[in-house]
Amino acid sequence: MVKNKIFNYFYLEFLKVFLLITLSLSILIWITQAARLLDLVTEFGNPILTYIKYLLYIYPKILDNVFIFCFCISMFFLFAKFENSKEINIYWMSGVSKITIVGIVLKLSLALLSIYLVISAIIAPASLFEGRKLLGKSKFSLINSLVKEQNFNSPLQGLTVYVNSNDKKGNLKGVFIYEKSRTIFANYGQVLEVNNDYILKLYDGITHEKSDRNINTIKFNETFFDLSNYELQNITHPKFNERSLTWLIENIKNSKIKKKNELREEINKRIINPFFIFIIGSLSCFLLYNNEEKINLKKLKLIIYIISIFLLIINQFLLSKSGESNTYSVIYFIFLLLLFVFILLILNKILKSETL
Repeated sequence: MVKNKIFNYFYLEFLKVFLLITLSLSILIWITQAARLLDLVTEFGNPILTYIKYLLYIYPKILDNVFIFCFCISMFFLFAKFENSKEINIYWMSGVSKITIVGIVLKLSLALLSIYLVISAIIAPASLFEGRKLLGKSKFSLINSLVKEQNFNSPLQGLTVYVNSNDKKGNLKGVFIYEKSRTIFANYGQVLEVNNDYILKLYDGITHEKSDRNINTIKFNETFFDLSNYELQNITHPKFNERSLTWLIENIKNSKIKKKNELREEINKRIINPFFIFIIGSLSCFLLYNNEEKINLKKLKLIIYIISIFLLIINQFLLSKSGESNTYSVIYFIFLLLLFVFILLILNKILKSETL
């Protein structure tokens, strides 16, 4: 009964630390991404609501990218916390062996692996794909796209617009529009919405239109410029990281797809890379060693931290290389497997020798 309470406490403390670190880091990155993606409104003319929805869709991918790193920090932080507060001594006095703690850590690693696989292989790509579809269906809002005054904006494909001033209510001054074979200058402009389409009403201006080798000049008091013929500069074709795992596997032999290395790397990132969690979990268990007479504990901690960072870098390098061929993919998987077994053997040997 006492041991069960101790184990539950361990799980609960890890969950608190992991959630705190993961949410803090992911939200920080999310805010940074939100600032970078403001161009979706200011340059490409998407409505604010579309921008907010798109930010919600990209969060699972951010979570996917930081998951392993947050797990690494959480495990090291948890053991450091237990050691500093002397809580780890409660486990030893309760008859809990260090090998048992290793088993608990591996169970946690397995649980986190399952969650990570779901996020990486299913939730993140599906969410990104929904975000891509959202942008593809988004309607153009000229008011939003022209908030940058005295700038040449290209919110729509094949169209460049310059506005000297904009009251952000649809009233424009000093309007210049460039198309492939036509330029329009107008002293004033007004954005009108007709049947869910946007039309730009221009006043007091001049049009230069190219016809063969001639340029025709037309002055006008009022004219209408229809924006419904143009499309937003949103990328509507899904990327590999937005495709389902089933699609990626089915198209690995598709001769029409040229970037096979990127496709293969994306598959490995979703299926093989998550197993790196076991390596991080087993490495953190070296911090359980506390025989100062045999090993300098400060040096041991420093070595474990350095090795962990080094392995995180190596893992990313091997992941990128794994996309080059099926052979590299197999080598990447075998490397992770052998590394995990090797770490467990060394860990078992060190912990057993501690009391000898």
